[in-house]
Amino acid sequence: MSPKFQYLLLKAWHAWIGGAFLVAYVTADEDTYAMHLFAGYAVVAAIAARLLAGLAAPAGGPLRLPRPSLRTARAWLADGKGRHPLFAWFAALLLAVVGLAAVSGALADGMTWLEDPHEAISEASLWVIVGHVAFVTFMYGGKRLWGRITAWLSETLAPMTSKENSR
Repeated sequence: MSPKFQYLLLKAWHAWIGGAFLVAYVTADEDTYAMHLFAGYAVVAAIAARLLAGLAAPAGGPLRLPRPSLRTARAWLADGKGRHPLFAWFAALLLAVVGLAAVSGALADGMTWLEDPHEAISEASLWVIVGHVAFVTFMYGGKRLWGRITAWLSETLAPMTSKENSR
């Protein structure tokens, strides 16, 4: 399977889990319980599919399960080469937290004492998702924007500081 096709599958999986999580999140009340239940099971299925695909994926492929490590993080901090280690940490954290939210929801259907922990885990997972989206947005677009802003500021402020220094 080509890496290009694996990236396409990964994007489709993101749409699947993101859409299912969003629907489950916004339908978490008594009036839309059937839709909430269906979307929650879709999240469970997406996590299961991702784990199976990640285990079967070839080493180094985009579908391979993330393998965060402190050694990789330290090496990246030392030389800044390669892929940012937070990608793997966020991916592993998201799989764990969203998976735990989905599984606790499935179990809460029969064990009502799990409803409050399910809700708390789901709320926490929303913040992890927001952090993931912010991190990915910054890494793929924000760095360029930040570079443009700092370049503009240095160009704008340089004439002012040179005038002050000439006095």
